[in-house]
Amino acid sequence: MKNKHVDQLDADKLRTHPEFGPLTDENIEKLIAATKVKSYHRGQILFDQGDPRNNFYYLVDGVVKSFHWNEDGEEQLYLYVRQNKAFPYIGLFDDEYYAYTVESMTEVKLLEMPMPLYEEVLRATPELMVNAIREMSRIINMAETQLQEMVTTSAKARVWNAIWFLGQQIGDDQEDGTILIPYPMTLIELSKVSGTTRETTSQMVQQLVKENKIQYNRKYFKILVRDQSST
Repeated sequence: MKNKHVDQLDADKLRTHPEFGPLTDENIEKLIAATKVKSYHRGQILFDQGDPRNNFYYLVDGVVKSFHWNEDGEEQLYLYVRQNKAFPYIGLFDDEYYAYTVESMTEVKLLEMPMPLYEEVLRATPELMVNAIREMSRIINMAETQLQEMVTTSAKARVWNAIWFLGQQIGDDQEDGTILIPYPMTLIELSKVSGTTRETTSQMVQQLVKENKIQYNRKYFKILVRDQSST
């Protein structure tokens, strides 16, 4: 992990980004002065569930995933964050500790700012507060939908739903109507998301490829069918 101060380019990204755009010049400068740039390699933990909730992050490059540890020590409830997004929104103003673990899925560059300072400028900026509430609602809705859709005995449906949710969270719409997940996703990782074994995941991916619902090439998924219920 590397750690340095914010340069002009990253400062400009904060100033112009919609999630920070409503801030006054005074507050954005206050945030920038307290912000650090950090880099992580793939597979590193940014923070663990239960760690003190010290920082708020803006993801400049890369993808991270968030998940809970259940009582059996297993990972569950995967939500992914891609570049140009901020986190964590869940627990703002109330939680003393992080509610989930965040791990880097690619090489990652992010801006780290003190959580108390972010919450301070959030309180002072109604428009920014509205944006934060909307983002929290989106995250909660996504998580609830994922939980509902993944409760199925069909391994094929679980794998398909996992790929679909990945497309909704970190995918890019293509001109031909398909959705490309522009980050490598191993079958082991997909098996964790879908709650199936690696072998079963591989078999279901092969079936979905044969049915022309997806493409899977060099660990990159492309969703060919824009209908989640198509399985």
